[in-house]
Amino acid sequence: MRTTVTSFQAFNSAGAPTIQVQSKPGHCIAPSLTASRGDAWRCVIGNLILDPCFSSAQAHGVVVCPDRQVNGGISIRLTRALPRPAPRRSRSLSDRPWNIELANGQHCLLSSGASTAIHGVRLNYFCDPGTRYGLWGYPNTRAQPWTILSGPFTAKRLSQRLAILHAWT
Repeated sequence: MRTTVTSFQAFNSAGAPTIQVQSKPGHCIAPSLTASRGDAWRCVIGNLILDPCFSSAQAHGVVVCPDRQVNGGISIRLTRALPRPAPRRSRSLSDRPWNIELANGQHCLLSSGASTAIHGVRLNYFCDPGTRYGLWGYPNTRAQPWTILSGPFTAKRLSQRLAILHAWT
């Protein structure tokens, strides 16, 4: 097994979303805290924070926020301009993943909020709702497949590494 790494593209060349989306009004408040790309944003719909959401020069006034499985999501019709011009940073497959699919099919999202740590290793990724574990640290990308430390939220030490099937940057 090899880890597949995908630089997520929210829009096609004509400016249409590349995933099925439900459209809602909202706005973006800052560059993304989970995806370090110039087209990635932290956005809100009411009290719901969505991060990352992606913009495109071909789709003015709209951002796309993929769901956990990266096969659907929300299209936000922007009620305000983006907060500032996007930083001039291009996408790279070597960027830190914002979404990880494990070999067992679970999806885990990079946390943009407060977390905990064990011996200096931060709980960085929260997995599918209902699971009581997360992914700690960042993926080991030096060998195939990539792996990452896994453990319950209440772990005192970490030793289990899980294989990563797919990573989105």
